[in-house]
Amino acid sequence: MKNLSVLGITSLLACTMLFVVCKSESHLENPYKEKTEKELETLSNEKYSEIIALASPKECTDPEDWKIIDIQTVCGTSHIPYHRSVDKMTLQNMINDYNKLMEIYQPMMAPRINCTPYQKPLDIICKEGKAAIKYEDPQTN
Repeated sequence: MKNLSVLGITSLLACTMLFVVCKSESHLENPYKEKTEKELETLSNEKYSEIIALASPKECTDPEDWKIIDIQTVCGTSHIPYHRSVDKMTLQNMINDYNKLMEIYQPMMAPRINCTPYQKPLDIICKEGKAAIKYEDPQTN
């Protein structure tokens, strides 16, 4: 009889934990899915500007001081340069949030825009004090 009540309590505890875990995963839903296209456009512009501001805290004088990180855009995967002094975890978190926004916004925009084909990033160059990405010439493929 005692084993039966221990089994019952254990089962109840397991079911409760399962419910809590399943309930807590609801936060994994995309927070942007209920936004309008106009709200998404405004948010994407604001967030992209914040990402660029964080990624480029200094003037570019030496390309070796810069790295490349991926970011999603309405045209798919793109790349931005970021300075080595930038906290990569903070930058990546901002980009992850922006990418979630793009998951919702991109399908709305894709039919109406003309995107250039994906180009592989080769290197970073300094151009007029700003870091820029040098891409593979699509003609050489």
